[in-house]
This record gives sequence, C-alpha cells and structure tokens, in this order.
Amino acid sequence: MQLTSELLAEYAAETADRDLPDSVEAKAKRLTLDTLGCCLGGYTSPPSKRLRSVYGGSAGTDDATVLCSGAPTSLEYAGLLNTTMARYLDYNDTYISQGRACHPSDHIPALLSVAQAEGCSGLELLRAIVLAYEVEGLGLDTGVTWGNGYDYVTWGSLATAVAAGSLMGLSRSELRNAIGIVGASTVSLGISRRGEVSMWKGIATAYATHGGIQACQMARAGITGPEAVFEGPAGFFEVVADRELTVDRLGGRDDADYRIMDAHLKPFPCGYYMQPMIAGVQALVQDHDIDPDAVEEVVIHTFAEAAEILADETKWSTDLTRESADHSIPYTTAIAILYGDVTPDHYHATHRNDPTVHALMERVAVEDSEDLTAFVEEHPDSTPTIVEIVADGQRYETRLDHAPGHARNPFSRERLETKLTEQAAGLLSDDQTDSLVDLCDDLESLDRVDPIVDATIV
Repeated sequence: MQLTSELLAEYAAETADRDLPDSVEAKAKRLTLDTLGCCLGGYTSPPSKRLRSVYGGSAGTDDATVLCSGAPTSLEYAGLLNTTMARYLDYNDTYISQGRACHPSDHIPALLSVAQAEGCSGLELLRAIVLAYEVEGLGLDTGVTWGNGYDYVTWGSLATAVAAGSLMGLSRSELRNAIGIVGASTVSLGISRRGEVSMWKGIATAYATHGGIQACQMARAGITGPEAVFEGPAGFFEVVADRELTVDRLGGRDDADYRIMDAHLKPFPCGYYMQPMIAGVQALVQDHDIDPDAVEEVVIHTFAEAAEILADETKWSTDLTRESADHSIPYTTAIAILYGDVTPDHYHATHRNDPTVHALMERVAVEDSEDLTAFVEEHPDSTPTIVEIVADGQRYETRLDHAPGHARNPFSRERLETKLTEQAAGLLSDDQTDSLVDLCDDLESLDRVDPIVDATIV
C-alpha cells in the first residue's frame, strides 16, 4: 500500500512539471492579487507590528523579505510575518466543503517568500500555490479537523510543507520526511476560533506555515521524520481522524478539477459564513431605505455550524475584541444596518464601544435552522442565510446561498482592484498599486518573484 506521504510527494513532483489550464493560472493570479491586498491591509495591525518587532530584522542563511516593510529576515520568519499580515483582517479567501471552511490563500505570502529565497520563477510559484490549495482542500474535504475539534490549520501545515518543499526542490524522500516532521508536530485545536477570540486566530496559520517551512529546511539538511505519519500507530489517522482516510481525487489527475477553482473571495472582512448575511442586510437596507432607528427586530436564520461559532452568548458582549467582533453575527449585523457596509475601519474601538451599536445588537436574534443545515449537507459549497428585518411594523426578508465573490457569483475585475486599492490607500502610491496589479497579471512570465515583493514595500 502506498503511504499517504508518498502519494503527496509524488503528486507534488507531477504538479511541478505540469502545464496548468489557463483558467487555473488565471484564478491563482487573481487570488495572489487579492491576498497581497490583504497583506497591505494587515500591515499596521497590532499582531503584525509586535511580531515584526521580534522577528522582522534578522537576516539568516535563507534570506527573504518582510512584505510591505522591506526588512530582511530568515525564510521561516518571513513566512510567519507575511502570512500574519494576510490573515489579520479576515479578508482573504475561503474554501468550503463538507469539512466546512479554511483559508488556503494563507499559503500565498509564505510561498512567495520561499520562491524569493530559492530564486524561483513566477510560474513555479503559481504551480506551488495550486498545489497548496489542492492539499489543504483535499484535507478539508475529508471532514476531519472541524468535526473532531481540530482547526483547519492542521491541514494547512501539511499543505505548506508539500508546496514549500516543491519550491525548494526537495527529493521525494526529503519531502516525505518533511511531511512526517510537520504532521507529527503541528496539530492545531479548534478553540482558536471559538468563544472569545484572541489574536491567535490570525496567527495560527502563519505559525503553521512557519513550521512547514522549517520542516522542509530540516529535511533538506538530512533530518528524517516518520514517513508513516498518517497510517502508522498513533499517527494522524488514528489520533486526529479517528479513522483511515483515502485520498481519491487530486486536481489534474484523471481530468479532475483543481480545488483552487472553488476558492471564494470575500467582500467583507469577517468570518466567511457571515458574508451572505451582511450582503443580505445591505441589500434590504438599501432597497427599502430602512432607517436604523426604525429597526425593531432582526432575525438571522443560518445553519448549525455558523450559529455555533458566530452566535454563542459571548458574541453579544459590549466588550468585544477586534477578533471576536469579526466573528460576531450580532456585531456585524448592527454595523451593516448602521453604515450600509462592513469595512476594516468598523472594527476600531470607537465602533466596538459605541452604545448605538450595542443597542442594535440587542435587537438581533440568530436562529439555527434545520432546513438550512440540511441544505448545507446537500450543497457543501454553500453558506445559506435568511435575513429578516422588521422596521416600522414592516417585515422585509431575503435569502442568499452564495455571497458576492463566491466561485458561482464571482467578483468583477473592477471590484477586485477596488478592494486592493482600498487596502493600499495611504501605503502605496497609485503607480505602485498599478505596478502590483500588472505584475500579478504577468506572474507566469516573471523569471524571479522579487519584483512583486518589491512592489509591496511602503
């Protein structure tokens, strides 16, 4: 029987040499542009600043660059810092399935750092990005992690090792060792995203990418890891999955679609399950010219997991952290009603401490709908939401199953570039922003990725 680590190493070698379909390359380039915009948006965040103060200026043997700041640092720390920036706003993409949600674009900044350090081309980077999406997506598709109390980041560390190892030119044996090292040492708990959410929510994947890169460095230096990390005694299948898993579909094999094509961009900086909810609130308020002062009641009908994660009793607190606020249905609903939108600025303390926001939050109820939960089971790429608003005695209602930015409801090019421009405002000049767009559009033609890194420097 072929070990899963051998299967992943074999697939990585195939992907590194495979011509990608034009549609897949185009999607990877759009996601890269979106993610770099999220890096700019998260550059001045408290976690990013604090991590840069510790790790942002120590060049090592595998030097890479901290995005936006331009500071040199060691490769694994570049992965940590750059991914933290991309993740902080909770504005980067999402992949959802029966195993629910993950954010595979978390890998893009770390892989950009690896590509820079290794002197890789833009095409090699694109292939590695597609590979990372595939590995994390196939892991999520198994249903293991969320269903067993582990965070999706557990699959992210494995995806980082596979994709980073491919860029680093690891042999199959070395890559199997890297997968074994990270698989045995980086298992993340779901508490990172539950209850009162801490800064760690935005750093958890960054820490895992840091570990995945280190595992590849160790394997290249000759450190061995448990190659039967999945199937072996006390391995991943036994401990994390509690069952044996079979990888039965990989993008590009037997005409299978690549999972990156099912990644969804976010119109709002918050948990993905809330995207259709905010879009629905926004539409009702605008279409019916609803006065926030006239709102008597708001009922958000959603599926079981969304209600569990985003509407437990702590989410009505008047003392929300920034991280808890972007995972709170009542908070983001109130903001959307008051301002017609939810943007990064709406998480500042002035809004989180606003009595008007708190009063409106108290009028928000969240209902766990059996029908919507059943719909999710039948349509695992959906996030169905019904929004009801009662204002001046009138009841308004709408339903959305796929938010703007979903693969079935994609962003226009204009909206994608507007999202980038808004996050780059005050950091990059218009010329720099235009250059970043052009470089991402032409990524497959770049001999090296350094120009993209340089284009982010503020």
